Amino acid sequence: MFTETSLRKIKDFSAIDPVVSLYLNTEPAKGNAETHRLRLRNMLKELPLEKDVESIETFFGHRYDWSGRAVAVFSCAPANFFEYIPLAIPVKDFIKVGSRAEIEPLEDLLEDFNNLGVILVDKQGARLFHFHMGELMEQQGILGDLVKQVKSGSASSSHGLRGGSIDGARNVQETIDRNIREIRDFAVKFFEAHKVKQIIIGGSEDNIAQFRSYLSKHMQSIVIGTFAMSMTASHADVLNKILHMTREIQSK
Repeated sequence: MFTETSLRKIKDFSAIDPVVSLYLNTEPAKGNAETHRLRLRNMLKELPLEKDVESIETFFGHRYDWSGRAVAVFSCAPANFFEYIPLAIPVKDFIKVGSRAEIEPLEDLLEDFNNLGVILVDKQGARLFHFHMGELMEQQGILGDLVKQVKSGSASSSHGLRGGSIDGARNVQETIDRNIREIRDFAVKFFEAHKVKQIIIGGSEDNIAQFRSYLSKHMQSIVIGTFAMSMTASHADVLNKILHMTREIQSK
């Protein structure tokens, strides 16, 4: 798993010989393994460091399983240094030779996807997700009291009075308020337990607005975005959505 610790090992490496930093996008949308290998060969074509080219080609030919969305590779063959980090988040193809490893793309990923929290919310319950570097670490859910719909336009009520419908609407709102408070408290514990640094909220526009109104100033300050999505969406759908959202944020 990609962590700050694994990144520090690469960041701290130094040598008198040049270091090759290579990032390869391997997501299915970019093609199959053979397509990725072709792009890799083109990237290595002009690299004048034969031993590093050999180390990188050996890695992709025998060790890498092509299951992730990207991979970062760092090689300094004269110093017997070779490290790689599989990524669940796609990155742009990139190669650079320098005196140190080029880790800025990984630092950007850590900033955007390190302990990211997502909550899908409606008036009755919520689903919560903890993602780290594009991988689902844990998900939980909470379900409150059923929110009953109140019929409108009737001249009578359960009490035989027009005012009964007002009481019914009040009871519905009280149920919603109680549910949202419970969802908020549950979410705070979930996100704090996983040291979540950023939160994205999904649901309908109305449900998102109601939920946000119950958050503390601190919780509101770490909400980085919202999106429309059904409560029944899969975690893969949720991840694809937040990846798309983050790309849009980065491009602004």
